[in-house]
Amino acid sequence: MSELLGAPATVDHVGVAHVDLAHPVAALLGGLPPGRAMPSGVRVARVGALEVVAPDRPGSPVDRFLATRGSGLHHLALAVGAPLEEVRARLAAAGVEAIGVIEPGSDGRRTLFLHPRTMGGVLVELVEDRAA
Repeated sequence: MSELLGAPATVDHVGVAHVDLAHPVAALLGGLPPGRAMPSGVRVARVGALEVVAPDRPGSPVDRFLATRGSGLHHLALAVGAPLEEVRARLAAAGVEAIGVIEPGSDGRRTLFLHPRTMGGVLVELVEDRAA
């Protein structure tokens, strides 16, 4: 499947969902910055390759995730070396379903989520590499 991404992808970060940004794993890493509010109603903070996502309003995607699954692994983010429009078209032709639109992520890079039902039960976030 790496040929669909334009080049082999690399792991960018792992996202965990929690009711707030005070996740125990983040505490082991020295804590998190205050986080950034996203338009989707999610607050996001990162330390190293760990991203903690928390609901910023009721009914947000992370709020719904926590209500059904509880705290824990939320997504795996892969950095891709090709423009996301090209990657999305190749993935769609191969039957991989994207969720939503290409949009800026918490660090300003463009992102696209792939539906867990076409990714073996894992929510995958594609992150456009800055060089793409």
